Amino acid sequence: MALLSVNLDQVAALREVRRFKEPDPAQAAVLAELAGADGIAIQLRRDRKYIRDRDLYILKEVVKTKLILEIPPTEEIIAKALEVKPWMVTFVADHADSNAPVSGIDFNNAPIDYRDIVERFRGVGVNTCFLIEPNHDAIKGAHKAGASAVLINCSGFTEARTLEQAQTGLDKIDNAAQQAVKNEMAAYAGRGVSYKNIFPLAELGVIDEFIIGYAIAIRALLVGYERAVSEMLQLIHRSQNRE
Repeated sequence: MALLSVNLDQVAALREVRRFKEPDPAQAAVLAELAGADGIAIQLRRDRKYIRDRDLYILKEVVKTKLILEIPPTEEIIAKALEVKPWMVTFVADHADSNAPVSGIDFNNAPIDYRDIVERFRGVGVNTCFLIEPNHDAIKGAHKAGASAVLINCSGFTEARTLEQAQTGLDKIDNAAQQAVKNEMAAYAGRGVSYKNIFPLAELGVIDEFIIGYAIAIRALLVGYERAVSEMLQLIHRSQNRE
């Protein structure tokens, strides 16, 4: 059965609108876990625009399941992650423009040795993951770096405009996840996954865990955070009970 980790970046982004102390990502984490979430995910950016260092320390203490920290591979943030020791770190491409959309790691043009970074985290008991595009080279690069898991970018499927594009995107995700499993890496899926499109992804039966934030945050505005998380879990379970 696939698991669900809830990303809290949108909660922090809403707080940033008025620069108040609320909504508090830690409170959202508690509600998500009460609703059955298997983990909590956040992204620590170089500019600290949304999730702040204080959030990171508090969530490390508050989260009872597992804390997944998404980071660019900059030395300052790597040092912070090594200090806090989340359950897992997920590396994303580092962009000089902090407003640029988050993208996957391109191992063919990587300016740093990810194997060394992975070893540093492994040495303190932290799992490692890479946000990747669903293709052979990316899976191969993550495996060569020694990753525990890959986070597959599902936007090719979730943003498809035609059934043909959607099927192509779904097939790529399926193939990438199967390849990850063959290489003894867990297959995570995220980016654009919502209540309307998660069913086909969950039915693949090869995704170990979904990381979803925006869809749950938007739904929570209408029905509350616990119910929003619970409804997403129900969809995941329902799709896999049909197998």
